[in-house]
Amino acid sequence: MQFPTLFSKYTIRQRLIVLNYITSGLIIALISFYSFQLVSLEHKLVTMEQTDDLFSSILDLRRYEKNIILQLDNNSVIKAEETLVEIDRHLQELSPKINKTSAKKVFSLLQENLNDYRIIFERWCDSEDCITFAALKEENRLIRIQGQELLENAAELNKLHRKSISWELKRILFWVTSIPSAIFISGAIIFFTQIKNILNRLSSLQKATKDMMAGDIKPIPTLKDSDEITELVLSFNRAVKELAQKQEELIQSKKMATIGTFSSGIAHEINNPLNNISLSADTLLEEFNSMDEEETKEILDDIMTQTERASKIVRNLLDFSRAKSSEEEPLYIDFILHKTINLVKNELSIHKVTLEKKIEDMLPMVNGDLQKLQQVFLNLIINAEQAIGDKGTISVHAQATDNGYIRTRISDTGPGIAQNHLEQIFDPFFTTKEAGKGTGLGLAIVYGIVKKHGGYIEVDSELGKGTTFSVYLPIYKDTENKDQAPA
Repeated sequence: MQFPTLFSKYTIRQRLIVLNYITSGLIIALISFYSFQLVSLEHKLVTMEQTDDLFSSILDLRRYEKNIILQLDNNSVIKAEETLVEIDRHLQELSPKINKTSAKKVFSLLQENLNDYRIIFERWCDSEDCITFAALKEENRLIRIQGQELLENAAELNKLHRKSISWELKRILFWVTSIPSAIFISGAIIFFTQIKNILNRLSSLQKATKDMMAGDIKPIPTLKDSDEITELVLSFNRAVKELAQKQEELIQSKKMATIGTFSSGIAHEINNPLNNISLSADTLLEEFNSMDEEETKEILDDIMTQTERASKIVRNLLDFSRAKSSEEEPLYIDFILHKTINLVKNELSIHKVTLEKKIEDMLPMVNGDLQKLQQVFLNLIINAEQAIGDKGTISVHAQATDNGYIRTRISDTGPGIAQNHLEQIFDPFFTTKEAGKGTGLGLAIVYGIVKKHGGYIEVDSELGKGTTFSVYLPIYKDTENKDQAPA
């Protein structure tokens, strides 16, 4: 049974009010029920007292009967007659209170016994001088037999009433223990189910908030409940949507900032083919008339080659800077690294930074967004180049691990990072650079992108020896998807 669905259309406040009304109603119903049971028991006790009085009166009648036979008391006849009247009165009082079939049968026999006893008594003692006739053995025998039946039926009626009261007490005791227990257990189940439902959703909200702080921005699945927590979850999801949009804008702005960082290298790299084109064009203009067809074609081919080279540089830059919707696809790590290095290699050469690349052959693919993964590696390489300054080495290694990941290590020969800063370097706005030279968002973005791709990142650094960032991305399992050819 899914108890939360019983209250899914109510808010938490409304649920508490409904449960309050239900509890109050149950308390009133229980009080009424037990009051009725107690009143019924009281009536039965009164009836039992009356049957006891009836039984006592019949015992008195039997005693007077014995005294008459034995001629022990001259007043026994009068007392016996008075007792008969008293017994008749008891029967009249009991008559409307006898409801059960078994008791009614005994009660009817008791009434018949009393009538028969009265007839025999009147015949047995029909004058004031009846004691003198009491010696008649047959009359004595009849009155004794009828009196015994009267006593036995009265005892049976008394016994039935005692059993009825005993059963009534047990029934009341059963309801007193079982109904509150059942209500308590049901209430506890509903209460704890509701609490569990609320706590689970609060836990999901707490976890999602922690994940969001760690860079893993994703919405929380909503349930059918329409309470305050659902509203909170919906507000959180709206914030997540806006935050994800802002994060994309931040990544895009970081791309532009990164382009600005290595713009001098790009300008230098584009300038080389443009200079070649310019020199070839000047040569062609000046010596066109004296050149043969083969020399002209050779210069034009060189112009086309340099144009394609410049065009490729611009395309790579545009591919990296262009904002587009996230698209995950199977990719080769060396393909991503080649595209990334092509953007920054001239910047590195300007600062006399050597780049060493060692990538294992036939590496499996990873599933990811090309632009975002390129952003990861570009940020790490630029950070390494800025840490080195002038003259140094950056090493890029990629290999498969035994636990189903592709590990890409980017190491530098820079000054390294202090151990007390290593735990904070992925925190937003934390930077070890001088004021005005870093926003502290680059590594936070890197961390968020890697985690969103199902991977993780490690850092190892030693002051004076350099820093190594290791990016772990899960190997793509579905080999039937289209392959991305390596560069």
